[in-house]
Amino acid sequence: MTLSIQHTIQEADRCVACGLCLPHCPTYFKTGSEADSPRGRIQLISAVAKEIIPNNARFKAHINACLSCRNCETACPNGVRYGALIDSTRSITQQPNTLANWLYWLTQKPFALRLSSQLLRIVQRIGGLAILSKLNVNISHKIALLPPLTHTQTWQAFYPATQTKRGAVNLFLGCITNAFDAETLRASIHVLTRLGYDVHIPPAQSCCGGIARQQGESTTAEQLIANNVDAFENGLPVLTTASGCGAGLKDYTQLPVQDISDFLTQCDWNDVALSPLPVHVALHEPCTLRNVMKSGKSVATLLHRIPQIQVSAMKGNMQCCGGAGTYMLQQPEMAQALLADKMVALEGDIYDYLATSNIGCAMQLGSGIRQQAMPIKILHPVVLIAKQMGFKSELD
Repeated sequence: MTLSIQHTIQEADRCVACGLCLPHCPTYFKTGSEADSPRGRIQLISAVAKEIIPNNARFKAHINACLSCRNCETACPNGVRYGALIDSTRSITQQPNTLANWLYWLTQKPFALRLSSQLLRIVQRIGGLAILSKLNVNISHKIALLPPLTHTQTWQAFYPATQTKRGAVNLFLGCITNAFDAETLRASIHVLTRLGYDVHIPPAQSCCGGIARQQGESTTAEQLIANNVDAFENGLPVLTTASGCGAGLKDYTQLPVQDISDFLTQCDWNDVALSPLPVHVALHEPCTLRNVMKSGKSVATLLHRIPQIQVSAMKGNMQCCGGAGTYMLQQPEMAQALLADKMVALEGDIYDYLATSNIGCAMQLGSGIRQQAMPIKILHPVVLIAKQMGFKSELD
């Protein structure tokens, strides 16, 4: 939960200022500013909490420039909970941002979010984005972040295993994934049921609270977390397809949360034949998958089950792509600078697909791929697996 002032000071004081985190911080790498490093931000947070310096615009700018990638935590010899410090501090630093606030509001209104998705799908299908761009409508470049949209889905509460039953799982939908990437959820159900798993989708589940927390709405985030704890009370594994959602649930609940690719690598595949796919896949590793879910290696293991596939780790995987939830809306200059590095990393080789396990990263990377007119399809790794098991994609 959100740290109190006293606990914030105690956690910040655990930092020994060794600086081992600095080389791992994307914003420090870009700016070279100590105040834009984990060590610098911790010192600033401590100073504000102790009322040594004011909570002014300069302080807020440095805190809000943090991506929450959590790279620093993996390098910290003292185990400072930097993510918890930043999450708690955002409640006093977040600045108004129309698009980010609009997205936050939509995550609390599932019907409105799904309706927005379908309206944007129509805009995509009729070429409305090109029209908006020619009219210099400011929101057009934000809409360009979106992947090609499919129909939204009305989910059943239960999908039975289609093969010999081996177990049962919960599937966490996620508000953004549910509205803008239902294809990944359909593919997940396809794979799980064919591996012999009953899939439960509790209707009472809600947003993970990540966007609320990023907007500084800690009370709302805690309410959403409590709601999900109640919704998934059956004790079954809670599988997530978006690593950001998984990280939030893992950080703030005791639920048995697991990334779906990690779960699938542990399944029995003896009775399943995957069709060959002679393609080259660039594998992007989301920060939350690597640093919080600790499942970065599972995706490559899973994809290598496909005969004839070539999987290459994307160059520079240790650095954030700049998506980072609502960061790409709130900090567009830094987000674009980080995205540019990712596009350079894709230029050296010929790839057919870019696979990533986070919807925010998919939007960010997909926007860069479309801007550069690269002939690369971006999708969730489970969609690739599902296609080789007979899954029919709406986008094919």
